[in-house]
Amino acid sequence: MWYPYWYGAPYMGYGMPYPPPFYPPYPPTPEEELRMLEEYKRELERELEYLKEELEGVKARIEELRRAAGKK
Repeated sequence: MWYPYWYGAPYMGYGMPYPPPFYPPYPPTPEEELRMLEEYKRELERELEYLKEELEGVKARIEELRRAAGKK
């Protein structure tokens, strides 16, 4: 059967069944948790270093703009 484009797809029955319920992951062993926490710590330290560098760049740009504004 022909349907105009604004009707969308025809109804085809009951549709998709409900998705299965969410099951949380199994609790990690102490060794796995230690490994995950150490990895997370390394990621945070890398992010902290990046943010420190970014902050120094922002401070330098602020000073540069203040000096330029003061000379005018």
